[in-house]
Amino acid sequence: MHRLKELLIKYKVLVSNFSYLAVLQMITLLVPIITLPHLFSVLGDTTWGIVVFAQSVAIYLGILVSFGFNISATKDISIHREDTSKISEIVSSVFLIKAALFIASLLIITILIFIIPFFQDYKLLFLLSMWFCLYEFVFPIWYFQGLERMKFITFINLGSRIIFLVLIFVLIRKESDYLLVPVINGIGSVFSGVMAMIIIFRKDKVRFYIPKMVTLKYYFKESLPIFLSNLSQLYIKLNKIIIGAFIGLDEVAYYDVAEKITNLMKVPISLVSQTVFPKIVKDKSISFINKILKLNLGIQAILLVVVLTTAPFIVELVSGKEIPQATAALFILSLTVIPVVLNNAFAVQTLLAFGYKKLFARAIIGSGIVFGILILGMYIFDIWYLYGICIAVLISEVATSVLSYYYVRKNVYSQINPV
Repeated sequence: MHRLKELLIKYKVLVSNFSYLAVLQMITLLVPIITLPHLFSVLGDTTWGIVVFAQSVAIYLGILVSFGFNISATKDISIHREDTSKISEIVSSVFLIKAALFIASLLIITILIFIIPFFQDYKLLFLLSMWFCLYEFVFPIWYFQGLERMKFITFINLGSRIIFLVLIFVLIRKESDYLLVPVINGIGSVFSGVMAMIIIFRKDKVRFYIPKMVTLKYYFKESLPIFLSNLSQLYIKLNKIIIGAFIGLDEVAYYDVAEKITNLMKVPISLVSQTVFPKIVKDKSISFINKILKLNLGIQAILLVVVLTTAPFIVELVSGKEIPQATAALFILSLTVIPVVLNNAFAVQTLLAFGYKKLFARAIIGSGIVFGILILGMYIFDIWYLYGICIAVLISEVATSVLSYYYVRKNVYSQINPV
């Protein structure tokens, strides 16, 4: 007990941030799962599939708006947390770059609406779904993570998610109400953004100004390798678009169920990663990273056994009905949690934290190429099916693990002794 108290005191900030991140992640993932049976029942498989398809396009464009700042800006804020003028520079630069990228994302969706008939048929849905890009622009999670002050964003997101939860059940009563789904999400995004801005610019007294072009270029270039690596991992965001375009919109809805459950399994990985990343950036301890790796592997192994043995029940619980296709997809996608743990340890916590951004990008790009080859094979031989997409995702995650471990062993383990 005494040893436990010592550890809690030693890692007080980490424990606090982990607790708030746990609440934040559970809110973010559980609220959509709670509303899923209602949306499936009211909107139907096909209409809900169309809504998910539109959301997937917006999430795809959200990668452009995010531009990797959730990692690079978090690292910069963590390093310069005691320098108020530097923090003002980082915040101002990131917001200005994100503003330009948000405008670019709006132009892209507008062009898609003009040139693709399906997008024209549901143009209002696609435009309203851009709330996700707005959220990526206005909500600075990177600021609070860098300062290790997760309490603020937890309460902000709790408020926005409660608004979303209540409005979904109150307002969406029939199939024609499908447009209200992105509208309700957008309301929560605006609320979160406004509250975050108040904390940053009023409470924390961060000064916003227009930096010199050379400064903007610096932060743009610094985040570019991370953006490119995220871009190469588009298969994570692109899957629903591929399924909707080549397989069917009902299958988009089934895949979405399996993906939501798998993402819930990955919550502990994300929690631990986001909590310890600022500490790893400062300390660069290989032994600490190894401890985190073992912890994550143990947790995911237990969760994987539970999910594999109860998959049909979990799918019915989440969707409100039996969906054999979603159950089969879950069997495959749930296996990705193990390589994802390895990816996080080797790629994010080691390569990125130790400054090997180009090697990080190579590992991610390599896995993206593997996924692209698999999808190209499906296209050439015309063998599109839901489970093939799931298998391609699993193989790509394994490829990321192999490549990132290779780069870590060759460039980090060979130069730094575990301490």
